[in-house]
Order: sequence, then structure tokens, then C-alpha cells
Amino acid sequence: MKGSRILVLTGPGKGKTTSAFGMALRALGHGGKVAVVQFIKHDGSYGEVVALRQFPNAEVVCSGEGFTGRARDEESRERHASAARDGWRVAREKLADESVGTVILDEIFYPLNYGFIPVAEVVDALKRIAPGKVVVLTGRDAPEEIVAVADTVSRIECVRHAFQQGVKAQRNVEF
Repeated sequence: MKGSRILVLTGPGKGKTTSAFGMALRALGHGGKVAVVQFIKHDGSYGEVVALRQFPNAEVVCSGEGFTGRARDEESRERHASAARDGWRVAREKLADESVGTVILDEIFYPLNYGFIPVAEVVDALKRIAPGKVVVLTGRDAPEEIVAVADTVSRIECVRHAFQQGVKAQRNVEF
């Protein structure tokens, strides 16, 4: 792990994914190769995804089935779990790929906390990343085991959110 960087963006506030995508843009600006695996979003129509896909050195995989909190019945839960496992398979490949300098694991904490992906597997993979690689993990409720191996942990709090005031998601501000 020496020389690598593991960053965790967690907490109940908004902006974790946007912050991670900012790091992806920074890496691309320096000529790096970036891989993003989104564990919740599935349609790829978000502004950040559309923008990153314009870079030849960026790959974005949207493996999610939408918000996993809606997985109320067994069939729905298994569909979400299967999508999370598919995303984790891709993520493991990107973590092992020495040509990829930055890996974003967006909203990975939901599938970890729901037990769809074993936390120990993710911790083990993080401990084995190549020197110089940057891994950013986002989502609410980061497991303590992940926090323990991270170099930087930021907790984003919500002071006020427009959604709470009736403002719907819109282009350019896709909260």
C-alpha cells in the first residue's frame, strides 16, 4: 500500500460523488487513466458520467439497479445483490490493472452495508493496490474496516439541502 492513496468520502451530506468526479478530472488533466464503477446509478445519464465518457482515458461502468434501499422483496434484493457483485468484479479488475491510476468506487458503501459484497474482500483488495494508485470510495456509512485502511477520510455533513425545501433534481444540479 506504500505510495498508494485511499480516500473515503462519507457522511449524510451531498457532494460525495461530485467530489470524487472532481478527483477523476484532476487525474485526467494530468494524463492519467481513470476507472469509475458506480454501484447505485445504472443509466449513465448523469452529467458527471456524460462528461467523463468524453475522455479517452476514462471508463465509467454503471452497474447499479437504482437505490438499493428500495430492495424490499427477495427478488428485488437478489437483483441488487447480483448487480453489486458484477460491479465488484469490474472494480477488482480495475484495482489490479496497473495502467489505471485512479479508481472511483462510487456509492460502494450501500452494497457493503447490505452484505451484497464482503467488506473483508474490499479491504484485502485495497491493501494490495499498486504503489501510486489512487482509490476513492464514496457513500454514506463507510464501514469502520474501510475507514481503518484509508489514508484520508472526509465526512460530508448536510447543513441544508434544496430537496428538503421542495426543489427537484434538475440539469446542472443533479442532486
